[in-house]
Amino acid sequence: MVPTSQPVEHTGNQVFVSGSLSFDSFRGLLAAIHQAAIEKGHAEVTLDFSATTWVDPGPMVAVLAFCIQLRDEFDVGFSLVRPGAGKVWRLFSNANWAHLVAPQKFSKSTWHPPSGLPASRFRSPKEQDEIVSRIVDAVLTSPAGLARPGLAAFEWAVNEITDNVLQHADSAQGGLVQLNHHPNRKQLEFTVADAGRGIPDTMRTTRPSISDPDALQLSIQRGITRDKEVGQGNGLFGTHRASKVGTGDFVIHSGHASIRSNLRAREETVPVAGTLVVVTLDYSDPEALWRALDIHDTGADPAGDYIENRYEDDSDAVLHFVVRSEASSVGSRSSGRLSRAKIENLMAMYPNYPVNIDFGDISVVSSSFADEFLGKLFVRTGALRFMNTVRLRNVSPTARAVLDRAILQRAAQASED
Repeated sequence: MVPTSQPVEHTGNQVFVSGSLSFDSFRGLLAAIHQAAIEKGHAEVTLDFSATTWVDPGPMVAVLAFCIQLRDEFDVGFSLVRPGAGKVWRLFSNANWAHLVAPQKFSKSTWHPPSGLPASRFRSPKEQDEIVSRIVDAVLTSPAGLARPGLAAFEWAVNEITDNVLQHADSAQGGLVQLNHHPNRKQLEFTVADAGRGIPDTMRTTRPSISDPDALQLSIQRGITRDKEVGQGNGLFGTHRASKVGTGDFVIHSGHASIRSNLRAREETVPVAGTLVVVTLDYSDPEALWRALDIHDTGADPAGDYIENRYEDDSDAVLHFVVRSEASSVGSRSSGRLSRAKIENLMAMYPNYPVNIDFGDISVVSSSFADEFLGKLFVRTGALRFMNTVRLRNVSPTARAVLDRAILQRAAQASED
């Protein structure tokens, strides 16, 4: 490795990153990659993170979007030297960064944290819808315990920012999105990045003389959009409003400008191809996120979102939980834990709704799954509410015996305690 005195240096086709890759240094990494691949014409570029001690997810996702564009449009190959620090080394694998940089060497991440989503690519409305559903499902399974309006606000914000990529970026590569959960701070953070036109260039289609900083400031105002035929311009405005709740934050980097939640745009020397948006939402106040959106007069409403479409039924006031669709396995304790967390969050959102738990197409469940899922749910919910609220449907005799035993054992243990 070549010693580095700056956060980012490059020699020939090798780019070295040392210390911390942050919002202050990632533009230098973009410039170094551009110089090696485009200006110097190297067909293979090595990104060496061996001396890197930490990487902020937002800046890294922007770097990944740029690498994907260079690989797809200019046939530039990338190799990766991962960080030497164990925690950061694992982050490159778990967050899917290693695969997105060098897919021929690193396999796709199989890490599925209960409250996060590794960096994932979307290029079509169908892929966007699938990824947003995965993100909302991850939050629903997490210990965040968002209130119903809060989860609707979160889903709305992720939908709006990812849709902006498809509607305005003009990028054949689509975009990338990553979800991180900071439970100690009661924060959900999602990052969306693309290597398309960027906000300033998009805004100049109707405002030719606008500067990059002014374009970012204008983009966050209510009703500002390039084309009213493809959107009403409420996405960035509403999301920024939600990010101002509590300890939330809001960051955009695009073109030669950046802006944070204080809405004072700053001119940047090194450009960002495309747009990077990092949104941090504070969910400590159960109702504040939806109130803060301030988009109710635009017709936005939490109805018709993921929760309603997946769990509610217009014909009855009942939640429907299909175990085959919700649980990754009915043979493991960890799967039972995640399924119980989801049920508990749904019951908190709908305290007066009964829950139909459908075991259709499942002939048998393991004792550990049954204990973690229904045994602990019985104790944590309380016997009276459990019996009045939870309804088991389509349970095979074999599975019924295991589930009944798990509930009875937990009930006996609780009475002894």
